[in-house]
Amino acid sequence: MNAERDIETVVIIGASSSIGREISSRFQSPMTRVLTTYSSRKPAASTEQTNALHLDLRDNASIDGFVQEIKNISPRVDVAIFLSGILPGKSLGGYEFSEIDEVMSVNFNGQAKLLAKMFPLLTERSRLLMFSSISAQRGSFDPIYAASKGALLSFVKSLSTQLPPGARINAIAPGLIQDSAMFEDMKAERREYHRQQVPSGQLLRQQDLANVVFDICQDHWAHLNGACIDLNGGQYVR
Repeated sequence: MNAERDIETVVIIGASSSIGREISSRFQSPMTRVLTTYSSRKPAASTEQTNALHLDLRDNASIDGFVQEIKNISPRVDVAIFLSGILPGKSLGGYEFSEIDEVMSVNFNGQAKLLAKMFPLLTERSRLLMFSSISAQRGSFDPIYAASKGALLSFVKSLSTQLPPGARINAIAPGLIQDSAMFEDMKAERREYHRQQVPSGQLLRQQDLANVVFDICQDHWAHLNGACIDLNGGQYVR
């Protein structure tokens, strides 16, 4: 048995966030090689199994270089999780044109370009998960953010029949996540507003989200393909 061949390669895009770190830690095991990305500041020194690679989704050359780095490390991608996203929190009239371009580049365009470049590395066992948002389903005060997250859902549906047979792609659409960067940036009254929208009165915890993400990538979810899983506690039901 070839031990190196049995090691799964897990790529986590946008793993430098607190949510990303939680998800990355959930995937680490002797049988995985976890590759994470950062866009500005490199995280603390990598372990033997976790490599932090630079990636700027706004830069085509950075996307090309990142995929080449993956190829130098592994001949395939078994799991890819796309976490990247920015939320300016502006109404349409508050946006500069450059800001619209940046939100779409990070939240959708860059991720689509990256996946297109990664396609040759996908196999019949590949599992892909893209992070959308409750805003994609319900709408938002920030229409550009909502549109970028909505585009991901159409993207996932379209690709579900275009991947290698047996591979699968899905989306996850959480509401506000407790102690996330978005949560920390909000004023106390906005946090409380979001909490009151959830019937249980509790926001989604990062560790619970990480457990859901990890579980979705397991074989017993093999028939979940082209779907969006809503994790909003029932505050918005489709």
